Amino acid sequence: MSLRPESRRTRVRIRGLSVWLIALLVALVATIQIRSQAEVERSLVGVDATSLAFLIDDLHSANDALASQKTDLTNLRTTLQSGQSGAADQALSEEAQRLRAIDGYVGVQGPGVVMEVDASGLTALDLEDALNNFMAARAEAIDVNGHRVVTGVAVEQDGGGIKIGGASVSLPWTISAIGDPQKLAEVADLMTQQLRADRRVRSVGYRIETEVVISSVISERPFVYAVPS
Repeated sequence: MSLRPESRRTRVRIRGLSVWLIALLVALVATIQIRSQAEVERSLVGVDATSLAFLIDDLHSANDALASQKTDLTNLRTTLQSGQSGAADQALSEEAQRLRAIDGYVGVQGPGVVMEVDASGLTALDLEDALNNFMAARAEAIDVNGHRVVTGVAVEQDGGGIKIGGASVSLPWTISAIGDPQKLAEVADLMTQQLRADRRVRSVGYRIETEVVISSVISERPFVYAVPS
């Protein structure tokens, strides 16, 4: 039995509408992609080669760190699911110690670099730039003149001086960073070249050490508002 003319026209209209909707979606996706790419390109305009290299290296490092964390968490889950209380307690103890090291509550040691900067007139912003560069290179622990630096510790300008976490830090600076020596050395080398071109800097240099010791710690802050439930 053949279709009525009305039914045939209805099917043609529906097919045409579907094609139109698909074409609209393709055009919309293409427009969004082009605009997103243009936004990225605009954001990179004026970025110097050094900063761009840091951004790319930071992206690779972040991906590597995420992959490593995924593996560690998978292993931890396997250990906790094994049902062996001794293994679980050991895994939890190691994780707690690692978190305390990240928060700066315990001293640490390991391979890294030590950078020394002797200058006059450098500001808190200059020190922050150096610390951010080391953090971007995945430094696991940082110390400046015996003061531990972790996420959340303020680096502030105090008149002609600088304060780290409320404590005064004077020049020259000795910046100790623990992490991948190769990545930290690459960052330290680039910063050294830039600082040597700065007229305020009298001398700057760095060295790679197999055992950098950071004994400075941050005082634990008691909970004021949060209480166990």
